[in-house]
Amino acid sequence: MSSNRRFYTFLTGSFFASFGGWINFLAILNIATFRFNANPFDLVILSAALLAPPILLTRSISRVCERYAGTRVLVVALALTLGTTAALLWVGNFVTFLLVVALKSAALGFTDPAETVYVTTSVAEAQQSRAFRLLNLAQSMAKICAPAVGGIVGAWAGDNRTMLVSIVFIAAAIVMMLASASRAKTAPAASTSDTGKAAPRVRFGGPIMPLLLCVGIYFALAAAVNNQFPLMLRNQGFDKSVLGILVSCSALGGVLGSLLPMGRNAKQAGLGTLLAPAFASCALFIAIGGIFRLPLRPAELMLASAFFATGLAGARFRVECRLFIARRLADQVAGASATLQSAGMCMQFVAPCIGAVLTSLLSTSDVFIVLGGFSAVCLAVVAMRFGKQPHTVEPAAEPAAAAVPD
Repeated sequence: MSSNRRFYTFLTGSFFASFGGWINFLAILNIATFRFNANPFDLVILSAALLAPPILLTRSISRVCERYAGTRVLVVALALTLGTTAALLWVGNFVTFLLVVALKSAALGFTDPAETVYVTTSVAEAQQSRAFRLLNLAQSMAKICAPAVGGIVGAWAGDNRTMLVSIVFIAAAIVMMLASASRAKTAPAASTSDTGKAAPRVRFGGPIMPLLLCVGIYFALAAAVNNQFPLMLRNQGFDKSVLGILVSCSALGGVLGSLLPMGRNAKQAGLGTLLAPAFASCALFIAIGGIFRLPLRPAELMLASAFFATGLAGARFRVECRLFIARRLADQVAGASATLQSAGMCMQFVAPCIGAVLTSLLSTSDVFIVLGGFSAVCLAVVAMRFGKQPHTVEPAAEPAAAAVPD
């Protein structure tokens, strides 16, 4: 199998894994709510079971992804995900349910760093930007399609059948990953098995620090309002259908952001290119705050446009993060990816508490303006603190073969 076909097989496997994962996630929420009659406190514990394991396993994820090829890690992680998903069909109490969900979350914590390692070791540097965009596109398409499929199957056949659909897609992802690695001879650039030396640890005072700060600010900005947004729309007098429309607009923006070429940004991969979409998201939050002060009719259309733009900016930000790692942290891709994932998950766990406090004290418009303005100030501090540092790019290992043709 040629290197190009291997990559597209890998890309198909990533789509199937994301598709099955989103169906699985929605089914988990339904099972907790309807089978176990979870109360709000139970849902907080469930959120911890979904987010905490990858954070706690950051160092282990880093070491495994440094030592083994990306496809091998993905196959094992997806196999564990498949097994835990099947186990959810038979759990009889909420405590066991939480333990299985935590194990499943731990396995999924290996997938994103392993995918980044695969691209940086198997795709020529000149094509990595396109590879990351295609990877983000596949995951965005899965995020759009999977909730609809999961909802239809769940309404027609119940949550257990929805889990079975998820299992089928995860199994297909495993087959695709095995096929993409069938003749692959590449290994992670910092592999310890070949050199006998440990891969360098991620230094928090080095190039990863501005990346972590940007990711933390960006994820906190979004996570602070995610859980509160349906309540915000209701309080502003919007129809409940508006939420689905805005989510779809954001997803479509993410698809467009993944399709558009990066241009010269793909070669730079510096702090400036990382800050641009983050600042754009802050400006859009402030604009959304202003839109909430308008009458409902023009506000609905303007909100749809603003959410489309947030999706586009978010897609560019995620691709820039991966390019930043591939260019500036090339000798510690696994560790940087695992640390980055943990930073985002920490913010997703902490920021909703901040959002709940702000929502109880301020109007919906003021919440968005305060969050957007404060995040912009934080990003400006990051830019002033780290923007004058010399742009040094870590040397990367030569990939075995080019993939993803223009």
